[in-house]
Amino acid sequence: MRNPLVAAALGLVVGLAAVGIPVLLSNDDGNGGGFGSGGGGGELSAPAKLDGLRPLAEIQRGAGIPKAKEMADGIAKEERKSGERLSEAYGGAAAVVRQYADDDVQTTVTLIAVRSRSPKPYVPYEDRERLALAVPPDELKVFGDVSCVLYNQPTPEGSKPTAESVHVTLCQRTGDGLTVQIRPVGSGMANQPEKVAALVEKAWSQLS
Repeated sequence: MRNPLVAAALGLVVGLAAVGIPVLLSNDDGNGGGFGSGGGGGELSAPAKLDGLRPLAEIQRGAGIPKAKEMADGIAKEERKSGERLSEAYGGAAAVVRQYADDDVQTTVTLIAVRSRSPKPYVPYEDRERLALAVPPDELKVFGDVSCVLYNQPTPEGSKPTAESVHVTLCQRTGDGLTVQIRPVGSGMANQPEKVAALVEKAWSQLS
């Protein structure tokens, strides 16, 4: 069975690729210093904690497994390089990418933040009645200022979708000078859009 710390690290690569943010996996050891201040608000630093979750690299460093330090360094490098590419995609705006997890790495999320406004998330229109489904496969739900993109496993029309059938792809809040996005990885919050949306709000308040 794959170690949850390894699985979480792989989740960063998959998650960022899915949203169109490329991840650079190379041997370049550039220090990836501060980003530009385009978009307003100056530089952007990831919170030391996010609602009780700690940075995954920090947890990895304290794990009693072989090559823990090397794996932690790899996570930190991927986050730094991803942040650089995110900044570049937004014309030099300050940006940060950071993974967080609980101590047993059952709940893992990726924070993606940039000091710039972004388009609201898009999902295609799908006619659930034509598909004879209770809810469309792709769905956008709004919780206050946060928009969440969901994937729903097929539930026949007339049946009630279970909590486990709902999968959060991402939740995002955007405004002048800041976009905050949270992507759950694996279990934990992956079936709880309200909790992911609440985490976005907490990150927003810490980064504003």
